[in-house]
Parts: sequence; C-alpha cells; structure tokens
Amino acid sequence: MATTDKQAAYTVNDKVLEVDLTGQDIVWEKDRHGEKLMFQMYEGVRCGCFIDPARVKNFQLRPEDIYFPGYLRTGGHWIWEMTCMLINGKAETITRFKDYLELSTVEDLDKQPSPRVLNCHSHLTQAPLDLKKKKCRVIFTMRDPKDVAVSLYKMHHGHRDAGGNVYNGTFEDFLQLFLEQRVNKNGIFEHVRDAEKYFQENPDVPVHYQLYEDTQKDPVAAVRAISDFLGLQRDDDLCRAIAEECHFSKMKEKKEAFAMKVDGANNLYGKGVSGEWRNWFTDAMLDDYYRVFEDQMKGSRFYERYNRHNDTQ
Repeated sequence: MATTDKQAAYTVNDKVLEVDLTGQDIVWEKDRHGEKLMFQMYEGVRCGCFIDPARVKNFQLRPEDIYFPGYLRTGGHWIWEMTCMLINGKAETITRFKDYLELSTVEDLDKQPSPRVLNCHSHLTQAPLDLKKKKCRVIFTMRDPKDVAVSLYKMHHGHRDAGGNVYNGTFEDFLQLFLEQRVNKNGIFEHVRDAEKYFQENPDVPVHYQLYEDTQKDPVAAVRAISDFLGLQRDDDLCRAIAEECHFSKMKEKKEAFAMKVDGANNLYGKGVSGEWRNWFTDAMLDDYYRVFEDQMKGSRFYERYNRHNDTQ
C-alpha cells in the first residue's frame, strides 16, 4: 500500500519522506478499549512503518564509526549532537537530521566523512554484522523507563501514523501496552536486555553508557565522558561550550529545520526533563509497572538505578 492522503505526512530536513507499506508485515496493537497502534513486524520486533529495518544488518561499517543503538526517547538526539560537535571540534549545531540507519539512504551515509555517528533503534542482535568484527565504539543511551513510557505516549497520542490512524487512548491504557511489550521495538525492557546480552557475548566491543538523568544533572561532565571514551584530547573549554550549545531549549529551536516531523509537528523534543512520570502514574499504575520491572530487569546493570527505591530520591 503506497502513501495516501489519509496517511501522516513525514518530513526530514524539510523534505517529504515517501512511505510505502507494500510488503510490510503490518500488525495493529489494540489497547483494552480498542484504540490501536500500527507497526510492522521484522524478525519478531515491532517497528515503525516509515523505516526499513532490513537495511541495518548488512550495512557496511567503518572501524572509526560510532554506533548509537539506544531505545527511543532516551536522549539519543541530545547525545548524538554532543558527539558530533566533539568530533568536529566546534560547538556548532549540526545542520542535518541525525544519521539514522533505518531511514537514511546508504548513498547519503557513504558520503559522510569518518568517523560517522550512526544511530539505530534496532535491537543489538539486529545490528550491522560488521559491528563486532570491526569493534566500533558504541554509545548506549538509557533513561528511567517510566519517563520513556510517558514520552512514547506523547509521541503517539493525537498524531496520525503511516496508516492514517490516530491513537486517542488514555495513558493508563497505553501503559498496559508498554508493559506487555506491544510497543515500538517491543518496549525498552526487551531492548535493554537484548543489548546487555550482546555486550556480554561480545566483550571486545567498546561501550559507553550515558544516562539521561546524569546528562541533565551535569552536561559538562557528560561531554567530558564522551570525549574521553572517543579517545579525544581533552579540551575543557570546548566541552563547556558544547554543553551550553546543547542546552535543551537551544537544541529544540536550532534543530527545528532539520527534525523529522509528522504532519508538520516536531515531536522529537518534548520538555527535556526527568521525573515527569510523577504527573502521570497513579499508585495502582506504579504497582503494575514495578511487577513487570522486577520480572524484566532483575539482574540488569540498570536495575539498581531505576528500581522502586529510587522513586523517592
């Protein structure tokens, strides 16, 4: 099924993105009140219908490439911008959308000079086969899954998808889908555990974990940590300038022309805050959430950071 007037209009860098659903394994995930979300299935994983997840595995990496495989809404755009500025050696806005393996063409990516900073939300077990062979550096972003749930809900709610459907369900109903892992990439819990398994099996792949909350608390320290991970000569003045240039309000304004938009709306940048989940979760919803969290995240490197004990901190 090709693009119709009923489908959402997607633009990237202010250019229309053609969406063709032909051949996609389309699934509709319905919440308990019948509101639905549209995905394509690829190797058992739910994906957005405007991307091509099949192009990822055979993408040819360069040894200098930096790979960003974090889950959606975990600060990937933010850290991508910081990383690119560090590589460029200038605290200047990157005048394009991020280099996104599931969306950008191979031709466009091949034109980018090394080191490329390549983003992909696919599971790491679906990463380019070159990754473990060439041992590219990986920057893995993470965020409190409760805030991720809220951010994902805002991304879907009231917006058309590639099939023209608008999701108008409540957050409580969306949370049920989130906890049942019937959302994009099968949810953050599966995505994270898949990544941890990958890194355990491939210890030679260098990885830096960057937490959203830490970046927000001390952005200069975050830039310094990324600089050190990339093996760059430390320039504290540059790190401070990049942190300032990547302040959320500045990025939201300066990246507007290069963002991916749906029906003209840029929903990539929300409020840029932590702890907003407190305005959305009831006590009963938290009980439901933590039953799943305990089951899915026990043993994860992120368990202690995001368990219930930290809700009061």
